[in-house]
Amino acid sequence: MSGDIVESPSSVYVVFARLHPTDPLAELGTLRASNDGLACAYARTTYDEDHWCEMAVVPRAALIPVIETRTRP
Repeated sequence: MSGDIVESPSSVYVVFARLHPTDPLAELGTLRASNDGLACAYARTTYDEDHWCEMAVVPRAALIPVIETRTRP
């Protein structure tokens, strides 16, 4: 098995950005990356259609729900 490719584990990151300093941060989407540095690089290249004044990635696991999504009976 020495020739097998082993992928490193990846985490899901949520991407946020704003076009103007007074705009609220908006969620652009999610991506998978094996570390924070790659998540930043993937976000820049994936969401490069606009000239963002700010962009941030947050590991999904770091988000703390305030109100959980409920399904209706």
